Amino acid sequence: MFKAIKYLLILLFIVVVAVAGVLLTLDVNRFKPEIIELVKEKTGREFAINGDLGLALSLIPTVAVNDVTLGNADWAGDENMLSVERFEAQVALMPLLKKNIQVNRLILVKPEIRLETDKQGKGNWVFATDSGKPQATEDAAAPALPALNINEVRIEKADITYKDGKTGKTTRLLIDNVLAGSDSLADPLQLNIIASLNDSPITADATLGSVNDLIANKRSPVKLSATVGAASASLDGTIEQPMQAKGLDLDISFDVGKLSQLNQVAGTELPEAGPIKVTGKLKDTKDGYALSTLTAQLLQFEIKGDMVVSMAGTRPSVTAKLSADQLDITPFQADEKDTKKKKKLFPDDPLPLDGLKVADIDLKFSANRLITKSATLENLKLALALNNGRLSIEPLTARLAGGDVNVSLDLDASSGKSAVLKHHTRIRHLELGQLPDIKKKELITGGKSDIDVNITGKGASVSQIAGSLNGELLVVTGSGKILNSAAETAGSDVVFSALNLVNPMSEKEKHTSMGCAVVKFGIKQGLATTDRGIALHTQRLDVTGSGTIDLKTEALNLAIKPRAREGLGLNVGALVDAVQITGTLAEPSAGVGTEGALTAGLSAGAAVATGGLSLLAQGLFSKSSDGENPCDIALGKAPVKQAAGEKPAEEKSAVESTVDTAKDAVESVTEGASNLLKGLFD
Repeated sequence: MFKAIKYLLILLFIVVVAVAGVLLTLDVNRFKPEIIELVKEKTGREFAINGDLGLALSLIPTVAVNDVTLGNADWAGDENMLSVERFEAQVALMPLLKKNIQVNRLILVKPEIRLETDKQGKGNWVFATDSGKPQATEDAAAPALPALNINEVRIEKADITYKDGKTGKTTRLLIDNVLAGSDSLADPLQLNIIASLNDSPITADATLGSVNDLIANKRSPVKLSATVGAASASLDGTIEQPMQAKGLDLDISFDVGKLSQLNQVAGTELPEAGPIKVTGKLKDTKDGYALSTLTAQLLQFEIKGDMVVSMAGTRPSVTAKLSADQLDITPFQADEKDTKKKKKLFPDDPLPLDGLKVADIDLKFSANRLITKSATLENLKLALALNNGRLSIEPLTARLAGGDVNVSLDLDASSGKSAVLKHHTRIRHLELGQLPDIKKKELITGGKSDIDVNITGKGASVSQIAGSLNGELLVVTGSGKILNSAAETAGSDVVFSALNLVNPMSEKEKHTSMGCAVVKFGIKQGLATTDRGIALHTQRLDVTGSGTIDLKTEALNLAIKPRAREGLGLNVGALVDAVQITGTLAEPSAGVGTEGALTAGLSAGAAVATGGLSLLAQGLFSKSSDGENPCDIALGKAPVKQAAGEKPAEEKSAVESTVDTAKDAVESVTEGASNLLKGLFD
C-alpha cells in the first residue's frame, strides 16, 4: 500500500509541474490537452480534466483544477483508480520569475483512491510504463522541468480503499483532514492527520526535518505519536536518507489496553487480553530491517529478544530469538465453554497451506514456565522453521507434570496442493494426576506414564491426514488410584463411565487401586487396530480390550471385558459381560451387553488425554489370560494362553473362525445373563 501511495505522489508531482509550468503563459486552458496527454504517457491510463483550469492572478497566483479522473487497470473492479473533486495550488510569484515553482499551499478536496490487487498479487498502481513497455526517448536538448518546492499540503475528505485480490478483504481509510507544512523551507515540517481506518478513529502528529533537508536527502529527525482506536504508537529517532527511508535509527513503542479494542482495525475478533505493550529499536539492514532490544509485555509477563526481517528473497524472511521467564497464554486461548459441539473431531476444512508460503521463519523460543489452559510447561525450548511451505519443529522439549516431553514435527506443504506430515512424540514419566484438569477434580492420583506416538500422513485437511495415517501409539501407565466417582465428577465422559460399568466396587469404595494400564494401537491407512493391546490391572479386577478406530469415518468399534482376580473375594456374578463403545470420536456411545447402554453422545476428550483407556474394541475374547498380567500381554511380554480345546489362531480356517465368532457371541449373552442373576442372590 505504501508503494501505491508513492506512485500517486509521483503522479501528483507530474500534474503540479505540468499545471504550474504553463502558468508562465497565463493561457492555462489552452494547454489542457497537453497536460492530459502527458499524464496518459506517464501512466498508460485514461486521464481526464472534466472541469476548467482556473487561474486567479495576484501577488499569490492560485491555479485550480476541478473534476480530475485517472482510469483503472483493465482487470480492476472500479472504473477509475483516482478521482479528485478539486485540486488547488497557491504559487509564489517571485520564484516564478526565475522559472522556479514555490507552492505555498497545495489542496486536494475529496480525492477518492481505489487500490487493489489481482489474484496473483499485482497492484492496479503498476502502470503500463512500469511493466516493461518501451518509453519514448527523452530529447537531450529538451529543457528541464522547473524546480518545485511545496510549503504546505492539505488533504480534505479523502476516501482510500485497498482490496486484496487473494483474500477478498477490503480495508478502508477515510481521511477527514491531513495537514503537512512548515513556516519556511528551513523550518521543521509538521504533520497532522485526522482519519479513520475501518471505522476506527486515527490521529497522528509528527515532526520531521526541514523541507530543504528532506529534498536534499539529508539526515532528518523523526518524532511521531499516533492513536488507532484505543491503541497508541510512537516513533522517535533519526533517518539518515529520508527520501530512500535508509539509515533508520528509531525507538518504537505500541500500547493497547486489550487486543479486542482493535477488532475494527483488524477486521476480526481478537481475544480479550491485555494490557499489551511493545518497545524496541528499529534499524534498517542491507536488505531489510532489524528490531533489537525487543520487549513485549503481555499482561504482567514479558517476552524479550531480537528480530530481523529480510526482503532479499522471493518472500520476506523473519529470524527471531525470543525468551520469557514466565508466560501465561490462557487469555489468548478460546474458551471451550463457548465452542459449539462438532460433529467431527477432525475438520474437513481445507488447511490454509498457501499461508505457509507467505514468509520464511526461523524462530527460537524458550520459557522457564509456559501456562496454558490444559497444561503448564517448564523449561520449554522450541526451534521452529518455515521455509517455502515446509514447517518443521525440531525439537520442542519441556517438562510436563513431572515428565520429560520431546516433540518433533515436519509438515511439508511445498507442493501447495496437500501436506505431508511426520510426527513423533516421546514422553517419559508423565504423572497423569498432576495434569491441571485431572488434579483439580482428583480423578487420578499418581499414574506415571510413558507415551510414544509415531505417525505419518498426507492430505489437504486434518480429516484427510487423519484418514491416511500410518504408525503406532503406545501408552504405558504405572501404579496409581482412580476416583470411582469420576464418571459423575468429570461430567459425561465416556472413559470413566465405562470404567464404572466394569468395576462392581465403584459404588462401595472411593478409589480403585491401579497397578498398571496400557494402550497400544497400530495404525495403517487410517485404521487404528489393537488386539488385546488395551489393559488395566487393578487390585481386584483385570480389564482387557480389543478393537478398531476408523480415522477416516471416525467410527468406533471397541469393547472392554473385565475379569475378577482369584482369591480377592470379588463376586464374579457382579461383573458385566463387556462394555462396548461405538459411535464416533466426536459422539461416542458406551453400552453394556446385557444391562442396556449408556447415554449416547459422550465426550471422547478425556479418553485421548489419558491415553485412550476407553478406546477398546468390540472383540471376541475367546483367548484366556488367566494368571497373566493383562499389561504384560498388551506389551507382548507374556504369552496368551489358549482356551481348552482351542486351536491356535493361525491354524483355524475361515469357517472355524466364523463359527467361533457366532458361538462366542451367544455364549457372551448367556454368560452375562447368568452372572447378573447370580449377583442378585450372592
